[in-house]
Amino acid sequence: MEVLEAGIEKYDMTVGIVSRIQDGNYEVFAVFSKTGIPQTGDTYELNAVYCREVFEKKTTIAITEIDGCKGMCLHPLYKDIPCEAYLSSPIVVEGQTWGTLNYTCFGLRDDSFTQDDIAWNEAQAARIAQKIMSA
Repeated sequence: MEVLEAGIEKYDMTVGIVSRIQDGNYEVFAVFSKTGIPQTGDTYELNAVYCREVFEKKTTIAITEIDGCKGMCLHPLYKDIPCEAYLSSPIVVEGQTWGTLNYTCFGLRDDSFTQDDIAWNEAQAARIAQKIMSA
């Protein structure tokens, strides 16, 4: 997906993912990664990924330093994959959260995500939702 590469460039991130979330599982539906991980089709328990809160609250989350967020550095994923910057928006299809559009980076981000950054990500998530509905 072109949006993943565009987002990585726009936000200066390492990994861009479109996830599909269902039945308590988070599946990597599409990915663009500078590291080669994760791979399309990789599946994780929803409780083991950062996107759980995005899925449950149906809201965008933007963090520039996970280690500095109380409790986030205790997240099970942080121990294995210590991402620092994280931006994720829900992909909502027919009123239900279908998945997420998210970007992560292993390094700290110098600047906070702006409202324009968040709006761009939410607009891209809405475009993905439209494509899913028309497929």
